[in-house]
Amino acid sequence: MTAIHGLLEALSRTAGRATIFLVIAMTVVMTVCLILQVLFRYALGQALSWSEELALLMFTWTVLLAGSLGVREGFHVALTLLPDRLGPGGQRWLERLILVLVTVFGFYLAVSGWEFYDGTTGQLSAAVGYPIELLHSAALVSGALVVLHGLTRLVASFVLPPAPEARP
Repeated sequence: MTAIHGLLEALSRTAGRATIFLVIAMTVVMTVCLILQVLFRYALGQALSWSEELALLMFTWTVLLAGSLGVREGFHVALTLLPDRLGPGGQRWLERLILVLVTVFGFYLAVSGWEFYDGTTGQLSAAVGYPIELLHSAALVSGALVVLHGLTRLVASFVLPPAPEARP
């Protein structure tokens, strides 16, 4: 199981680094598009036909990719009322249950994303004219990344020793 964990961790780490790079690049492109849209509309009186559509594409990908990073890094918001009442062993099993549920959600997101992608193949966006599958594949990719990161963390919870408790 250690070999499987090593492989999953290497894949997850590489995918995480690529995702961070993409999220930063897409955020920059989105911000530039929105600034240009405001400048052209209000300063020059000419609305750009493509900026809002491109910003929406970047926003969709950014949100879904950043969500998958949240699974890898564990930075999603969590309620701790129940885990705080459990002992260390109970907390570990609850974390595993949550990771299973998150991984199942990622699988559902990937499958649903594929169905949506497949159902819209061949369509073009209205203003820019890019293949609409580019927008709709974001759920497929994000779901696959959630599965990868969720499985990596789940396997690690069985292979690695529990983290020491933080003392105040």
